[in-house]
Amino acid sequence: MRKSNRNMAKDFKYPGSKYDQLFRADYEHGEQEGCEDCDKGYLLPRKRRVTHDPIIHYGLIGSANQVMRNAIVRDKLRQELGLLCFEMEAAGLMNTFPCLTIRGISDYSDTHKNKRWQAYAAATAAAYAKELLMMIPASDVISMKKASENLDMS
Repeated sequence: MRKSNRNMAKDFKYPGSKYDQLFRADYEHGEQEGCEDCDKGYLLPRKRRVTHDPIIHYGLIGSANQVMRNAIVRDKLRQELGLLCFEMEAAGLMNTFPCLTIRGISDYSDTHKNKRWQAYAAATAAAYAKELLMMIPASDVISMKKASENLDMS
């Protein structure tokens, strides 16, 4: 995507592992804008990734009508329900019609939340959605009901 549209290269590139920081759930972010002044002693040790390529995870996504910014609640729900991540844009969608939610994960749903990974995560999700849609034969798409046919419009 970045190769075919050079204007996207800067904003949608991999931000770098130095900005992929997962702090202990009980360590809250201060008043400062970024995490440069956060105590690195509270970072959780993690295995070094062998690639910077996106990794696709399949599983449950928590959906709500507000942003998740609480690492303790995040960890509790992850443990109790097996959630991979949280989102709010598709909240309630599956109650209306059958669908699949594809998310690019851009933060750890804690007080250290920032926008650094959002563009990269959105591009990653879009690329995956495109690949997935290319696997569905056009004849199957034509025969499917439209979303509006699944909605109760009365």
